[in-house]
Amino acid sequence: MAEKQGVDLRILKAIFNITNSIGSELELEKVCDLMVEKIYQLVKCNGCAIILINDNKVKLQSEIGFGPSIKDVEFSVDMPLIKYILSTKNKIFIGDIEKSYFKYSMPRGDLTSSMICMPIIVKDKVKGIIYIDSKNINAFSSNHEYFLNILAHEISIAIERAIAYERIKELTIKDDLTGVYNRRKFDQDLREELNKSIRYVRNLSLLMLDIDYFKKYNDLYGHQRGDAILGKLGMVFNKHMRNTDKVYRYGGEEFAIICTETDRENAIICAERLRKVINEEKFEGEEDIGPHNNLTVSIGVSNFPFDATELDQFISHADNALYKAKAAGRNRVVA
Repeated sequence: MAEKQGVDLRILKAIFNITNSIGSELELEKVCDLMVEKIYQLVKCNGCAIILINDNKVKLQSEIGFGPSIKDVEFSVDMPLIKYILSTKNKIFIGDIEKSYFKYSMPRGDLTSSMICMPIIVKDKVKGIIYIDSKNINAFSSNHEYFLNILAHEISIAIERAIAYERIKELTIKDDLTGVYNRRKFDQDLREELNKSIRYVRNLSLLMLDIDYFKKYNDLYGHQRGDAILGKLGMVFNKHMRNTDKVYRYGGEEFAIICTETDRENAIICAERLRKVINEEKFEGEEDIGPHNNLTVSIGVSNFPFDATELDQFISHADNALYKAKAAGRNRVVA
């Protein structure tokens, strides 16, 4: 009995220390990293992971002890363990996987014998799972289950807090009208991405995009209708840009697009594809814009290290290319 009380006390102290550590942390990634580290230190397990689930998308957020092979696993809501927890909201506690219903759910060659999967529930929805496993049979006790149950509750609070924080942060980095990132975020991101490209010798491309004859549209229909055009253009960007690209409202009707790890040739291809998409999109009143009776854009392209190696140079080259596209007749890409 004394031994059990000692274990309980140790776990309670660990919970207290962990909750204190994450209490003021707003970044969910840091919370999860800290959690897996502390769990791994306290529990005698071979591996510990936190998996997050949002809109049927499953992400391995943090892990320790699994090695590089886990990076190759494609997590999905159809995996038996995850599917069971999503449908039941129940934990999974297995002492011997060979005698379990989930025996054939483990990846081939996996040495797992014991495991605990604890759901992280936010507002009655499963938003994640704490997972620990061991090569040993019956490696975990009710103390471990209790410990993970408390931590799952703490992470659920952290997730709610992080979601609220992300919403507030979005207000400071997003342009209200278009839904794309704002100029302040652009200045910050471009500097960071250029520094990374210099450090790791990677390609980086910048597109500067401007709506052709937009002043004429505003003069004809007024700024309210002009704002509607900008808002729809923001939706077009969000629908058609690659996941690796970030779009920013640079000012007025001008936009900037940062294309990470993209060489000059592929940046031109990306810009040309976007130009065509916008050209084919329908915008209200576009028949009165420009000589082609539809809304078009001109795009200038700059690439590191092909066109520039310094920040000001990098932006200037894209700006100059955009000016050349305008001078050459608009509705085109110039690099």
